[in-house]
Amino acid sequence: MQPIYLLDTNILSEITKPNPNRNVVKKVIENKHISTIASVTFEEMLYGVKRLPASKKQNDLLSFNINFIQANYEIIPFDVHASWVLSDIRQRLESKGKPAPLADSMIASTAIANNLILVTRNVKDFESIREVSSLMIEDWSEE
Repeated sequence: MQPIYLLDTNILSEITKPNPNRNVVKKVIENKHISTIASVTFEEMLYGVKRLPASKKQNDLLSFNINFIQANYEIIPFDVHASWVLSDIRQRLESKGKPAPLADSMIASTAIANNLILVTRNVKDFESIREVSSLMIEDWSEE
């Protein structure tokens, strides 16, 4: 089945929390077969784990990245099409005096280039990108 949703880093990290948002967990489970992640998101997840001190928590999160994320989701690379989209977004934002963080811009560009809906808990972080592009966003933490 063709993916519809691109899960942001904060959606995946939410389900690793001791008390995760129930709506996020429910929607991740319900939409697992029509969701994907960006290679930039996967890198952010791995980097977050590697920054932790060696511990059971670090091992558990590394296992989550390998056995849940990598095993269950297609990881979409940041490709040439996404690069064209990103360059357009960055130029438009820069001309408005509203530069956006590179990682967020790359994730948004991957969503746009693949005609996917970006699922994030940080809608505000993507508002400026949405103003200058066709980015579609959903927040699964809300009912």
